[in-house]
Amino acid sequence: MICPLCHNATLTIIARELRQGEKRKVFFCRRCELGILDSKIGAGELKKFYAAEYRQSPKLTSQGNPAELFSTFAPLQDNRLRLLRPYLTKKTNLLEVGCSAGMFLYHAKKRVREVVGIDFDTASAKYAARKCHCQIYTTDITETPLPKKYFDAIVAFQTLEHVANPIEFINTLKEYLKPSGVMMIEVPNLYDTLAYVYDLPNHYKFFFHAAHLWYFTARSLNKLMSDCDFKGRVHYQQDYNILNHFHWIQEDTPDPRSFAGLNPPHFPLQANISPKIKKALDQFIIKVDKDYKKILADLGITSNITFIGKVK
Repeated sequence: MICPLCHNATLTIIARELRQGEKRKVFFCRRCELGILDSKIGAGELKKFYAAEYRQSPKLTSQGNPAELFSTFAPLQDNRLRLLRPYLTKKTNLLEVGCSAGMFLYHAKKRVREVVGIDFDTASAKYAARKCHCQIYTTDITETPLPKKYFDAIVAFQTLEHVANPIEFINTLKEYLKPSGVMMIEVPNLYDTLAYVYDLPNHYKFFFHAAHLWYFTARSLNKLMSDCDFKGRVHYQQDYNILNHFHWIQEDTPDPRSFAGLNPPHFPLQANISPKIKKALDQFIIKVDKDYKKILADLGITSNITFIGKVK
């Protein structure tokens, strides 16, 4: 196998087993730090998979239908909005590729002139269109009537790792971006703390799964975007909180309350506990969580990395 990003032919194997016990190899290019799933699936097969099977396959999350996806993830868009806020005005036309049930578009719509989405999951796309009162397409962008050089901002969250050809994907989206437009790409970080730092054999297998064809680091994401003529920087974002990490560290199994791990942390207190005690403990764990996430960001070992930049 040859790295499609830097064409290095000497790759190492970093995983031989994926989530749910599937025997597949994940290769790693030490030159550009790109992780590559040994996969033969093509773009056409991927489109069918995400249009019909993805939400019905063994869940990557416990939330399967669009309404549940929206209610779970819509309140968790603050970090994305904060990073993109300098580029959003009432004159902005924004496109989200891989918009799911419209969790981000719902908030972005209030800050810009127009939002448009694309998602192969037809049920989620239909829900997003109704919830966000906007146009959502379920085909490749090249099959839509969208004009080129039209959007001031194009975003794709947790999408690039699913596409058959990341270079082609970014270059295609670039054609629909205005010369002064901004692109924001968020992907899981291969150097995620739980997978890269802590000794958690079960989580290591849990981290790699068949839906992710690529595993990016800051170096490989920067190289990809630079090769596609973008100039910008990578930001480090940690989504799951410190109590979720404590559960993994202690048990090396998924926390059954995993979605609570995406929210500010709280101790499981008795219902009749005094407000004074509750306030003190809440303030403590929230501060610890904030400090922990800052350390992870400073070290570059957060769960997600986000590139924001413009065409050179």
